[in-house]
Amino acid sequence: MTTWNEINDGIFFSAVIQGHAVTVQLPPRITPALSGMPIRSRTFTGRSRELRSLLDQLDPNASQQETVRMGAIVGMAGVGKTELALQAAEESLKRADWFPGGVLFVDLFGYDSERCLQPEHALGSLLSALGIPGDQIPADLPDRTRLYQSILSTYAGRGKSILVVLDNASRDDQVLPLLPSHDGGAALITSRHSLAVGARIFDLQVLDPSDSVDLVRRVLLQARGDDDSRVGREQEQAYALAELCGNLPLALQICAALLADSPSRPLSSLVAALSISHTRLDRLKREDRAVRAAFELSYLRLTEDQARVLRLLPLNPGPDIASRSAAHLTGDPHIEVILEDLARAHLIEPGVAWGRWRMHDLIRLYADEKGMAQAEVDERAFALEKILYFYLVTTTAANLTLKENGAPGEDEEAALAWLEEERSNLVAAVHTGDDIGIDLAFALDEFFHRRRYFDDWIDVNRSALKALRLQDDLYREGWALASLAQVLYHVRRFDEALEISMQAIEACKQSGHRYGEVAALNASSQALYHLGRHRESVETGRMAAEVLHELGDPQEAKAIGSAALALQELDVHEAIPLHRKAVWDCQSQNDRRGEAAMRNLLGMALRRAGRSAEAAQEHQAAALLYQEFDDCHGEAAALGSYGLALQDSGRFMEAIEAHQRDTWLCEESGDHHALAEALNNLALAHRRAGDVDSAITAYRQAADIFHELGDFSMRGEALGGSGRAFEEADRLDQAVQAFRDAAESFRDANDCGNLLMALEVLGITLLKAGLDEESDEVLQEYLALRSQGPDPRRS
Repeated sequence: MTTWNEINDGIFFSAVIQGHAVTVQLPPRITPALSGMPIRSRTFTGRSRELRSLLDQLDPNASQQETVRMGAIVGMAGVGKTELALQAAEESLKRADWFPGGVLFVDLFGYDSERCLQPEHALGSLLSALGIPGDQIPADLPDRTRLYQSILSTYAGRGKSILVVLDNASRDDQVLPLLPSHDGGAALITSRHSLAVGARIFDLQVLDPSDSVDLVRRVLLQARGDDDSRVGREQEQAYALAELCGNLPLALQICAALLADSPSRPLSSLVAALSISHTRLDRLKREDRAVRAAFELSYLRLTEDQARVLRLLPLNPGPDIASRSAAHLTGDPHIEVILEDLARAHLIEPGVAWGRWRMHDLIRLYADEKGMAQAEVDERAFALEKILYFYLVTTTAANLTLKENGAPGEDEEAALAWLEEERSNLVAAVHTGDDIGIDLAFALDEFFHRRRYFDDWIDVNRSALKALRLQDDLYREGWALASLAQVLYHVRRFDEALEISMQAIEACKQSGHRYGEVAALNASSQALYHLGRHRESVETGRMAAEVLHELGDPQEAKAIGSAALALQELDVHEAIPLHRKAVWDCQSQNDRRGEAAMRNLLGMALRRAGRSAEAAQEHQAAALLYQEFDDCHGEAAALGSYGLALQDSGRFMEAIEAHQRDTWLCEESGDHHALAEALNNLALAHRRAGDVDSAITAYRQAADIFHELGDFSMRGEALGGSGRAFEEADRLDQAVQAFRDAAESFRDANDCGNLLMALEVLGITLLKAGLDEESDEVLQEYLALRSQGPDPRRS
């Protein structure tokens, strides 16, 4: 028998079948019907950047010196890998001369144990699509691979390159025989794993919130037409729905389909249903599509150790976890190998820094669900206790390091760095509500104070309080109340701070917590001072000093020095020696941080007594001490006071330099209220130096920040300062408007004392501007307000 091959369509390749008479008619182009490629979605959105990058990779006209025309789209289940590949393939076919031979598509079912295609079976499908009769397809993998590669190369050699799309691959050896081997061969691969097959990897993330909402809108419009305006009507609910879906395209499409099934169902109804976390995965399904099922395919491919780690990871209370923490959670010192395996499987993903890992919200729910089912086997309760104990022990050690006196060193820097990295986890751990969480709340105080994380500090204190009250633990409750009062003072919520401090004093007295009583008394004294109740502030501060004296604690002098701040308002000359003694005592104890604080208070008293040169020396010394400890907030406060003392001494240019550094430090630390105060001081220095324009600019900046912070009293003071600057520049119209705005701001703040002064200045300026009628109206308001009695805060 004669052996021959006849290849139609003008494409000939070397003898591929021996021993038979074969007619092989190769199609001129692989059509969608032959390729098996699904139809792409018409609701595709939010992937323009990724699509552009893929097309750049496939472009035959682009420089390919260092890379091949192959792209591997990798990502978690349901993230939209297949759809992106289909969109890229379709767009490629529109490009002239890119792939005139068409597209070959095969779903490898790599994560389905029942349908998973081995490479020889995949090659059989591909060769069929290429026109090879079934009875002429070789039996084994090597022969099928050679025939397949030969056909692709022949097509390419005749100017009819084919794009190969390999969907749902799970491992390298499933893919490698299917990739074009000729120069310029092009392929797209999708996988939940980061495959090492020589292709450029494209990590696909979840959609942005706005694109997630747009996807739901597009699906509803396609299903129900333009009359379905639910997304437009319920924008807030649409974004809530996207968040509950974790912006995962599969989950979003299921939700959109459920909404399309029920055109009268509001988005708020579905949001409410999904808000119950333990049933969310049950809700995210429709007919044969389900988020849980997609995750299950990935989970079933894990080893026993990998599966156990995945089940334990949701126990970590925060949004991500460090490898070191995961080692404590799982009891595996070599955990990073498994974490890297899970990341390659896209069941977890690397965090913002190497050695940190995070989970998508829906995968976390799925893994937690699996973990609860295997709780006894995994020793789940013990694992949670281990990681919480690790957080507590490490935080306590870091807190003690931060509280040590002396200049910062490597240990302090390391402590701060660890606390910063774990901050979200530590705050979340407090909310577990057990004893470890309570102790953790107390151990975070120095860190939160240093970094000015007052919102977190308030949050953990309130959480600890709730748990302590359930335990009826009055002793620690008093300390938590005292700590909360101190934080409220720092955020200028003085009325609340005073109320909480009074509760703390009572609880500490009843339970015998003497140091808690001192902390509560100090917080009360500080709140009273800022509320203008100076005599009460002094008395309360002295009570704190008396308790410390009874305890034989050397911090007594520092407590007296702090109380003397309010005494400055009553008798500054009596306050000065108290401040000096506090400085001396801190020096004798080598308490450098305490010395910085006490010298700053001494400087304030000296300036108030008119001894500005001495005051400047004390403030400068305090600033240098704070700088030694890298305490930006303390240095900024000292520099602000230093600048004011320099102003009083007529050294305006030096003052401006001090205030400018104060401003920069406040910007660096993110303390917006202190920044506004620094700008106010800088404006005054510019004004006194004769630079009115710079003064006005700084005053306005300060006023804007105070307005954003809701401190209308301080905003009024800044506006009043700009009014005085305008007046000094003989710009009376602008001065009048500034004083009007200042008065309005004091009204908003219900600050009667400052409003009286603002009205007085406004009335006089209106007369100067020739606005007699308005001046009379302002005078009448002034007299009416004054008849109500003096402002209690200024008594």
